[in-house]
Amino acid sequence: MHAPLMIDTRESTEELLQEVERQLDAVDASLLEGDAPALEAACNGMRQVATGFSNVLESALSAEVFDAEFRDRIEGVAQRLRVLRAGIARRAAAVERSLAALLGTQDTPTYGAVGQRSMFGGAGLRTASATGMH
Repeated sequence: MHAPLMIDTRESTEELLQEVERQLDAVDASLLEGDAPALEAACNGMRQVATGFSNVLESALSAEVFDAEFRDRIEGVAQRLRVLRAGIARRAAAVERSLAALLGTQDTPTYGAVGQRSMFGGAGLRTASATGMH
């Protein structure tokens, strides 16, 4: 009775692992192309399948249905995720440095510091109704 459950668990987990690997490929491709919208979509897809895979994996690990080769693939996915995360962090740092070199650093927030008057004046326009002149 337990053997079909193990086979089904193994097959469904295999399908989910393949989907995780496909999503990793999509993230890699989008990152290399520099396509921000595609990268965002690929990362969202990656999060969804990784969450589903993680949930299935937790219950499947207790059933001990995985052979060494499958466990190696799972470790490979984990390693790819670590490398991808480090690569994205390096790329983000490089972009920040490039922006700082091009635009310079900015000491104050874009909209000015809290409590400071705007360079456009704080009084604003005075209208006839505000001055009592009609």
